[in-house]
Amino acid sequence: MGILKILFVITLLTFPFGEIIRLEIVRGAAVNLNTISVGILAIYYIFYHVINNKGNKGRLSRPIIIFTAVCILSLLFNINSLTIRELGVSSLYIVRFIIYLLIYFAIFDFDRKFQAKIIYIMVFAGTLVLLSGYIQYFFYPSLRNLFYLGWDEHLYRMFSVFLDPNFAGAFFSLSLFLTIGLVQEAIERKSKYKILLFGILGILTFIAIFLTYSRSAILMVLVGLSIFLVLKKKWLIILVLAIISSFLIVLTPKAFKTEGTDLFRKVSSEARITSAKEAMLIFSKNPLLGVGFNAYKFARYGYGFTDLKFYPGHAEGGADVSLLFVLATTGIVGFTAYIWLLYKIIKYSYAKHRKNFIAQVLFVSTISLIINSFFINSLFYSFFMFWLWILVGLTENA
Repeated sequence: MGILKILFVITLLTFPFGEIIRLEIVRGAAVNLNTISVGILAIYYIFYHVINNKGNKGRLSRPIIIFTAVCILSLLFNINSLTIRELGVSSLYIVRFIIYLLIYFAIFDFDRKFQAKIIYIMVFAGTLVLLSGYIQYFFYPSLRNLFYLGWDEHLYRMFSVFLDPNFAGAFFSLSLFLTIGLVQEAIERKSKYKILLFGILGILTFIAIFLTYSRSAILMVLVGLSIFLVLKKKWLIILVLAIISSFLIVLTPKAFKTEGTDLFRKVSSEARITSAKEAMLIFSKNPLLGVGFNAYKFARYGYGFTDLKFYPGHAEGGADVSLLFVLATTGIVGFTAYIWLLYKIIKYSYAKHRKNFIAQVLFVSTISLIINSFFINSLFYSFFMFWLWILVGLTENA
């Protein structure tokens, strides 16, 4: 096995550690174990291609390059309004975005046999995250002791290795979509063992989504499952799914009812509305190229929305709505480029969904994640970028 393949496997094996292992580079910028491993892979990939004078040009190269260029330009455009430290921290976010993009290009170097193995390693990693979630739910039901590090309490909710039930629920949805794709493939190949194995895994994952008590995750999975059924023209099953989901919402454990486990809670909804208003105000003041990618936390401080000195949370770095985050940080220019990139991913995956189950999984995952991103900044969450770019690369190389 080549070095690039080994490094790629390592990135997948570091995925289940989630946010548990974090290293703060400077105040306001931290990296997790997965980001570190992806960074090492990216450095090797770049040097390997420079030395061997090789280059991989995928279908998405143009929109990727254009959006990345706009991100850099937006930061340079606002350089005079940032301190050296703020510019450095913001630049690290661009670097992180780029190294995750390179995952897509790295897959072009892999043979079909290894690409097929990647899917099962992803399932293995997802299963570890799922098992961690169930262990956490029953034996570590609160993050109260980590509040001083900026994590919310999330009492009696499944948050797994992400330390946040909303992101955990969104990941479980992505993992479930991949599992469903594998079940469909197993049915076509008449593999009873795989049907049973992935079927049980899918059921456990579906239940876990409801144990996060995350409304955005529940909406995401329902949208995704509905898209799967629409693609298969299973209209009646959509109705059955809605009924089952309604029962699950009613039957979800309520023995330890808190604000977080109340699916009809208002506090988080009000916070998201406030976040959206802040992002729109910042965009209205910086419509062309925004405040710089990702200088959003410093813009919020400048407009008096937060106090960086005393605010310990992990949410100040971005708006709750991903597309508003793009608008505020890169302006209408970056927003247009990013929408084009998403459009190309959706268009290409839909074109191949009948021939390739990974393309179908990518199509469902992308649309569902966009829906989810109206509630949390999931489109720019490093673990989801990692997961999605792998699917994009596998789809194009299938």
